[in-house]
Amino acid sequence: MMPPMCVVCPPAPYSRRPFEEFTLVHFRETRTYDEDWVGHPENAVWFCADHAPLVEGLTGLTADEALERIGQRTTRS
Repeated sequence: MMPPMCVVCPPAPYSRRPFEEFTLVHFRETRTYDEDWVGHPENAVWFCADHAPLVEGLTGLTADEALERIGQRTTRS
């Protein structure tokens, strides 16, 4: 599993926020994983508490589709 780093926040090597301030959001799967597969699923994305509300209503999309829409929303603000 990847450590919590918000996909919307500017890149930083390490987050200063406590782990509890992040939410792991699962979007629609685009591939099937074997039972013994280990790693971070491609449809699971971390969001900080400030940006978690941006995913409301988007979890039925793939992660790529949702992140594109979120990017459009945040660049217009």
